[in-house]
Amino acid sequence: MVVLIWLLTYMATLLDLAKQGAISKFQPILEPTEQEVRCIYAAPKLIKWIKEVLPSLQSDRGLESSPLMQFVDLTSLFCSGGTLCFDWHFKPLQHVEDGIWELKTSDLRIFGWFPQKDWFIGVIGDTKRRIIDYGLYGPYAKIEVAPFRANLDLDPPKFVPGVDPHDVVSDFDFAD
Repeated sequence: MVVLIWLLTYMATLLDLAKQGAISKFQPILEPTEQEVRCIYAAPKLIKWIKEVLPSLQSDRGLESSPLMQFVDLTSLFCSGGTLCFDWHFKPLQHVEDGIWELKTSDLRIFGWFPQKDWFIGVIGDTKRRIIDYGLYGPYAKIEVAPFRANLDLDPPKFVPGVDPHDVVSDFDFAD
């Protein structure tokens, strides 16, 4: 009887959701001497964007580093546990609303949330330019991330509350 009650109240873990295909564990490109300290999981929509759209994007800011390389650098830094450096003009991690965050590069934005500290679930990605031109910050948060999060079979609370990066990521610093 106890086992039956447990089964009826069982909520999936991130590993269970990955096995079911609801999300996929992102495999960062790390140096041989690095190990994964933080994790990124991705929704099917983000995986599709990474595979089909990201490789063809060019920097609209005239940077030498392509959006794809910016993405590789950011995810490698994030997953390796490297210090995320925040300064007055650029924040690689920004709270959007209601527990929804964006991982950022100069050209890219990845929207998602943290189910626990240092574990990010990305739902959708796009370029900064396209998001600004089409006013997509609100829609990506409210129409893409929030419903996806609500529909995942995770134990409440489904996200880490707070608006300060200290709440969701370890090892970051504000640059002088």
